Amino acid sequence: MLKKDNFILGVLIGLILPVAVFGLLTLVAHFIPTGTTWARPFEPDRLPILSLVINVIPIRRYFVTYKFEKTGRGVLLATFILMALF
Repeated sequence: MLKKDNFILGVLIGLILPVAVFGLLTLVAHFIPTGTTWARPFEPDRLPILSLVINVIPIRRYFVTYKFEKTGRGVLLATFILMALF
């Protein structure tokens, strides 16, 4: 299913993946005590940017490995939209 050259599929991947990673990072942040060195990356203002970094993997995979331009552009568009919202 994920090996299709479809713009809508790329947008969905680009939106769902960072939202899932944001949820996981938020969950991890609740278990780390504040004020420690380990808590610095998990500050609330850094979590959206950290969750967007995961989109580098599907962008590279669809553009370079599979050569699916439409899907890669969809992921890239979703990433730019999420960055603008941040």
